Amino acid sequence: MHSTERTVFASGYSAVVAAVWSDPGQERLLARDPRVLLAEHGIRVPAGTAVVVVRDRPAASEVMDAQIRSWEEAAISGRLTLFVPHPDRLETRDLAEEELEALVAGVGVPEVPGISR
Repeated sequence: MHSTERTVFASGYSAVVAAVWSDPGQERLLARDPRVLLAEHGIRVPAGTAVVVVRDRPAASEVMDAQIRSWEEAAISGRLTLFVPHPDRLETRDLAEEELEALVAGVGVPEVPGISR
């Protein structure tokens, strides 16, 4: 795949993931007919190619590389594995009275687990 093709594919794939993460209707379409969802974002799957959706998350740094490899191999293997991981969920908690007062006054920012400042 040429670098421009990679860029176009990566852009379409990123749009698919963003759409699935932000729109429950797109997530349902992913489950029902991923080929249509891909086409809506400019990715045409060759006729006769099976699309297999994988929602488990590979290591974050490997998702795009794994997806591009799968796309490149689909024409030969007849199978496109589409990696659409579930979004990370942020941990939530109630703020203590002191944290809330400091936040409102603009003098403090509460600690958020998993996010460094």
